[in-house]
Amino acid sequence: MPLLSLQNKNLFLEISPEMGASITKFCDRKKNKDIFRPFPKTKKITKNNCYFSGYFATVPYFGVIHKDTFFYNNKYIKLSRTHPLEPDTIHGEGWVKKWKVKKQTKTSAELIYVHQGKSSFPHKYQACQKFSLNKTSLNISIRLTNLDHLPFDCGIGFHPWFNISAESKIFSNNFLYIENNKNNFKQKKLTSAKLLNLNKHKIDKTFLNWNGKSKLVLNKDISLEIINKKNLNNLHVYTPPKENFFCIEPVTNIGDAFQIKKYSKEYTGLKNLKKNKKFESSVEFKLL
Repeated sequence: MPLLSLQNKNLFLEISPEMGASITKFCDRKKNKDIFRPFPKTKKITKNNCYFSGYFATVPYFGVIHKDTFFYNNKYIKLSRTHPLEPDTIHGEGWVKKWKVKKQTKTSAELIYVHQGKSSFPHKYQACQKFSLNKTSLNISIRLTNLDHLPFDCGIGFHPWFNISAESKIFSNNFLYIENNKNNFKQKKLTSAKLLNLNKHKIDKTFLNWNGKSKLVLNKDISLEIINKKNLNNLHVYTPPKENFFCIEPVTNIGDAFQIKKYSKEYTGLKNLKKNKKFESSVEFKLL
């Protein structure tokens, strides 16, 4: 399946419908600099190689579903793994499945994925994802529709990857997260500062009560603003040790949401979606 190319005078975007509607290249045309991590030239376009892309969507939820933490037919069950490199069920099905191109223009594209509920996530749903370039911004929106006869808890996540540099840092209003201590959950603040040095802090946390606007410095050439356009109340930061990348992920539900819901009454951000109802969120990545 061919790659989709979108562009305006400032930005270039390349999408692989076959590889989970993932982004293989997003760059500043004038500076000839990558914004998202580019897909490696040494890798082939296959569904499992979405892991090496610059972005994918997490639908119909963000994060991990641990063993026996998904509630279905009045009991907690274990779901099948979604990716061979992950030990647990994670990020739903959209990122490892082919998407159908519904429409495309020079600066926009709309793609559809339908999950039948026969493996992994046990409910049927449709995901519609729209990409659009506008001057110096990439806008992405995702709409989930419940096609099942039962309601289900869900969420939406936007999962971009960035190459790290000595200058990489994120400015945000809040670094409050939920700590898990043997299934006892409580809120804790990582720092009272308004920025994180992404080389110093090696973390995998969802920060709560995001005000919907964060500045991200990638390197000396590229900075951008991440803006909540709809229903994104949390910001996940993933900075693995000894790796040359990091992720800044606007999300509707927080990490470990299903486990938190099972054992506590803490906030999860999960949306209970009724039959035939829709849930939508959107984000803007704006060059500064």
